[in-house]
Amino acid sequence: MTGAIKDSDNRAVVGTDEKRRLTFGFVGFSILTVLAVCSVLMVFLGVPMGASYWGIFNNFLDLDVYRHGGSMVVQGRPLYDGPVLQGMMFTYTPFAALLFTGWAVLSLQDAAVVWTVLNVAALLAVVVLCWKYLGYRLDVRAYAVSVLATAIFLFMEPIRTTLWLGQINIFLLLLIVWDLGREESSRLRGIGAGIAAGVKLTPAFFWVYLFVTRQWRALVIAVTTFGATIALGFVFIFGDAKKYWTGTLFESDRVGRTDTPSNQSVSGLIAQLTHTPTPSKVLVIAVSLVAVCLGLSAAWFAHRQGQKLLGLTLTGMTATTVSPFSWGHHWVWFVPLVILAAHYALASGKLWAWVFPLFCLLPVLNWSHTWWDPTVIPGTDRFVGMGLFMFVTPEYLRIPTRGIYLWVFVAVALAALIVFGWKKWTVPIPTAYVPAAHPS
Repeated sequence: MTGAIKDSDNRAVVGTDEKRRLTFGFVGFSILTVLAVCSVLMVFLGVPMGASYWGIFNNFLDLDVYRHGGSMVVQGRPLYDGPVLQGMMFTYTPFAALLFTGWAVLSLQDAAVVWTVLNVAALLAVVVLCWKYLGYRLDVRAYAVSVLATAIFLFMEPIRTTLWLGQINIFLLLLIVWDLGREESSRLRGIGAGIAAGVKLTPAFFWVYLFVTRQWRALVIAVTTFGATIALGFVFIFGDAKKYWTGTLFESDRVGRTDTPSNQSVSGLIAQLTHTPTPSKVLVIAVSLVAVCLGLSAAWFAHRQGQKLLGLTLTGMTATTVSPFSWGHHWVWFVPLVILAAHYALASGKLWAWVFPLFCLLPVLNWSHTWWDPTVIPGTDRFVGMGLFMFVTPEYLRIPTRGIYLWVFVAVALAALIVFGWKKWTVPIPTAYVPAAHPS
């Protein structure tokens, strides 16, 4: 078989009885194993585990904020009137606070262990689901590759920082990929997207994608589910829900300074390049609209060509790009992006095609360096484990490094427009596929 089956709209599809098989040979598998071992060692040793604040198990600040937010709900104290922990505000929805009440009963140490294990398990689930939705057979080889890929992804800055802070990003990624990656005929498809938006508003951007691609039932279910999460907040913590939805929601300064290097969004890049914490709103809106048009156009063409996972990934990256504030750890959408790049390299059968997975992976590796001023956070041993955007670079490298995640988004969106919009590339099925039981 030399190409993929096509539907009436000339889109490449994989039938329910036909599955690809991952074609990593001995050499490929060996390379993945070496990369996985190196990744795990760098997570633990790149910044020494015992380093104050920066050690992989010496932070969990955001998880502690979640716990204290849940504790405020349990104690009946106001959630949004001020800091809940060490000057940190609770910035999530009332529904999220209700979910976090279960973590309030655990000590930070116990919660950190459970949270970390669940995060790694969720990351593995995302990887497995990506292979599944790309049409691969989930056999022993696929699971082995998924485990190795999960280990490699641990050294990606968005993933390591998510684990280090005890963040929730991987769980939201799993909800979206599991839910919207399913067949459009799946019952209650859209409920995961609604719950994700109910916890953190950014995933509501996927509603625009569902609208553009005319997935009406999923859109209705997502919006209805989101409405239910709002209602639950008003039922159980009416005062907090009223305060959040009528005021706190619009206080973006509760998150952090717009011009911080970790803000990998349009507003953050413009603020850093213009050396101001308050960039021009007109400029931010104009550039954001261009980014939305670019990202959603690429997502629409990908969807039309049967590349549903690519469409979701582009939408997730677009949402992160135009969000008012996007920490580096919000960019967990690099996980399906790297898997997609590997998938297209496998399908093309060309050695040079593996340049693209490396292009997607290298900018988000967790680079350890020692520029941090210990007078800011005393006793930090001058270790830093962050992405390229935290490097102090010469002025001529300021533009490419300050917004490195944004530039990858632009490159990926343009590539998708060219490959699936202009060239209309039909992704071939690798020769090592499992034949359909009843071929057409």
